[in-house]
Amino acid sequence: MKAIGIDLGTTNSAVAAHDPHRDDIAVLTNSKGDRLTPSVVGLARRDGKDQTLVGEDALRWAVRQPRETVVSVKRLMGRDFADRSVAQARERLSYEIVSGPDDDPRAHVLLGGRSRTPSEISSVILDKLVRDAARTLGEQVTHAVITVPAYFRDAQRAATREAAERAGLVVKKIIDEPTAAAVAFGLHKPGGARSRVLVYDLGGGTFDISVLNTVKDAEGNSQFQVLRSAGDIWLGGDDFDLAIVERIIAWMRDERGVDPSRDKEFLFQAKKAAEAAKRELNELSETYIVIPAAYHGPEGIVDVEMALTREEFQRMIAPLVTRTMDLVKETLTGYELTPDDISDVLLVGGGTLTRPVYEAVEAYFGGDKVRRNINPMECVAYGAGVLAETLNGVECPAPQCLKANEYTAEACADCGQSLVNARPVGSTGLFESTPMAMGIAAVKGARRDVFVPIIPAGSPFPLPEPRTRTFHATDSRLIRVPVYEGDSHVASENDEQGVVEFELPQEIEINRHVDVSFNYSADRIITVRVSVRGTDMALEATPRRDKPRTPPPETEREVDSAVLREELGLAEREAQHFLKRYGPYIEHTQELKVRRDITQAQRAVEMGDSGEYQRLTELLLDDMYHQCGLASQFRQAELASDGAPLETVKAISEAVEQVKSAHRNGNRIQTAEQAKNLRSMIAVAYSERAVPSLPSKRDYDGILQVPDDMAGG
Repeated sequence: MKAIGIDLGTTNSAVAAHDPHRDDIAVLTNSKGDRLTPSVVGLARRDGKDQTLVGEDALRWAVRQPRETVVSVKRLMGRDFADRSVAQARERLSYEIVSGPDDDPRAHVLLGGRSRTPSEISSVILDKLVRDAARTLGEQVTHAVITVPAYFRDAQRAATREAAERAGLVVKKIIDEPTAAAVAFGLHKPGGARSRVLVYDLGGGTFDISVLNTVKDAEGNSQFQVLRSAGDIWLGGDDFDLAIVERIIAWMRDERGVDPSRDKEFLFQAKKAAEAAKRELNELSETYIVIPAAYHGPEGIVDVEMALTREEFQRMIAPLVTRTMDLVKETLTGYELTPDDISDVLLVGGGTLTRPVYEAVEAYFGGDKVRRNINPMECVAYGAGVLAETLNGVECPAPQCLKANEYTAEACADCGQSLVNARPVGSTGLFESTPMAMGIAAVKGARRDVFVPIIPAGSPFPLPEPRTRTFHATDSRLIRVPVYEGDSHVASENDEQGVVEFELPQEIEINRHVDVSFNYSADRIITVRVSVRGTDMALEATPRRDKPRTPPPETEREVDSAVLREELGLAEREAQHFLKRYGPYIEHTQELKVRRDITQAQRAVEMGDSGEYQRLTELLLDDMYHQCGLASQFRQAELASDGAPLETVKAISEAVEQVKSAHRNGNRIQTAEQAKNLRSMIAVAYSERAVPSLPSKRDYDGILQVPDDMAGG
């Protein structure tokens, strides 16, 4: 088994591994002799045949076939086609981004006339990296530690793992890029050294900040504790390039009278020229952007020949640099830290080589804290390589066992304990936490778009044990759990990571208790368990990301609160009458619930709590018509008889008396048979004539409801 560390970047990727000859970690060269491999996949069409190209070969061929060249695919990993950022990518990138087949909401790319997921494209890049590493190392590569942005969501991490598995790799760990950079920085620290490190990681397509405590013990083992992370998954060095591209397009409109903004081939060439200009302006006060035959339009062939000064470039990207520094300040404030509390600042990623970026960081923290003894383009891969070498398996979470198991094991070889939340073990200690809350969309009161956190932000992972919340069922045969990640109290304002749907093998009553448990793996990938309290009905699954997303609720018509208050008063009085009339046929626990709901309704009216009027009205009606067994059937029979033909009224009345008689005699079997007959007669009465439907709670498509004792919170 040989393990490597992989920095799977937006623009470039790199690989590092232990070099036995030097007894140290080394960044490996690829088949071209380069340390960096462009994260590009293309299709070359020669003599009617397609050949897949990866890396530098794909980049060179892209000038001929930009529509068949996929770049920056990392920005699409785990994202939906309807995502706003994907819409931006469709405008900016030269290849075609399409929706998934059938109801798959994820973004796909079109390559060679076939729709492919971003994971498929990334797996091609990973396969190339693995083959090159195996050639350099002289042995087969089977395992890998792979880095992702700290602010990658659950769906994006899962997509990265899927890409690695497609490439035939066993994933030892998915690690945040800033953490990997800190590992690289701390490797050669002396024993006993302590640091509080801020990692400013501006890659090609993402921006991350992490604050870590690092320490190396007397034995030379390094420990890393992630205190806080933040980031922007749609901000990176590419955006600096695209600002220059927009400047080139403006120049073409003003100076040449043409608009090339929708020409994919032009955009690809302009992007390459922008990258070169950005690098030159680090050293030069002015550069010239020249693109021969850049645009082919009705007016003929148009060249680009324009000047760009460093001052102009700095003005163009100033809002982007400010965004990064605002996030730095927010991150420190969130942990009650100041720049003085930071001992070391690491600049990571190609974006930090841009002059306005590193000048802004130095101005805020002081130049003496910014460390330049690590390569910003290679340190993430280097840190991943350290972890690939020093992580030796996963530790059984059972306190009495703690056996180290293979990464592929699902249960401990000694005690059989599940290894879902097992922690990686080795000479490098990692203590990580979540930057955002993970939870579900649920119904709360009269609102159905409420985010209920199950794993709070800042939770360490892997979790020592699953986190569980209890809800009420809103459907008798379906439980639907949309999983969200974010910080907003409104579910649809967060990022939906997928859905778990549980089609129940047998019917349950509405309002039955349902437990939802979340568990985080060491790679921060979620597992969801849904169980119906008091039964053996349970489902454990990862969220389905190819299922349609949960639409936000429609805006409901505003109803005057006075009308809602009057309706609640009527429902409360009807419920009081219901208890008096059918008391002998209501079980004690059912009666307690109805009385509790009546008390809630009275309190809401007294307090003028208009936000609760509609919910409590629905709750009382549901109590009377659905939740009180025989008594609810008798109330339904009343409604079915109202205005019905005389013979129907007589038949229903006789059926009700037969149920009551069997109940008084204590004959449960006969009571159940007569009740079944009564239900059939009520159903027939509804089908034969236009009877108003039974009052009921709204259909929530299986989405769970927050229990009433939490509904006001």
